[in-house]
Amino acid sequence: MAIPRPLRSLVRFEVLRSLIALVALAALAGCAAGEFRPTDPFDRKLSFSESQHRYTVLIRWAEFQKARAFVLEDHREKFMADIKAFEEARFTDYESEEVDLDEEKRKATVRVTYTAYLPSSPYEVEIVEIQEWSREGMGNAWQVQSSFEGGPKVAAN
Repeated sequence: MAIPRPLRSLVRFEVLRSLIALVALAALAGCAAGEFRPTDPFDRKLSFSESQHRYTVLIRWAEFQKARAFVLEDHREKFMADIKAFEEARFTDYESEEVDLDEEKRKATVRVTYTAYLPSSPYEVEIVEIQEWSREGMGNAWQVQSSFEGGPKVAAN
């Protein structure tokens, strides 16, 4: 039994419409997912890089209260006590070394060297910060526990 011509064209139209919808859906899904990263599908490294950069820039511009939000909650008091040594310092630059990111993308360590001076001294000094970053569970909220080297030298100048 032959299928009537109007019914054949309706079936072709429905198949074509379904195919177009499927292609559009695949394109939207691709845009929403971003680039394909089989080893880092949740973009842990990118979210770490953004958090680390924001925190480091806040320190560089002496926005210590804002930078405090990136610090692990149980280390915030120590962070604020340590950072007091730099209240008079004027940071002029910083340089981050290569990030050491573990295979599970749960912990990262960065050594950052800030260049600073005190208004009372014509000499620049280097302040080294070791940033130990971590994230809880499967989330992308990276937080830092930092330690500064060179703080007492700057405060004593």
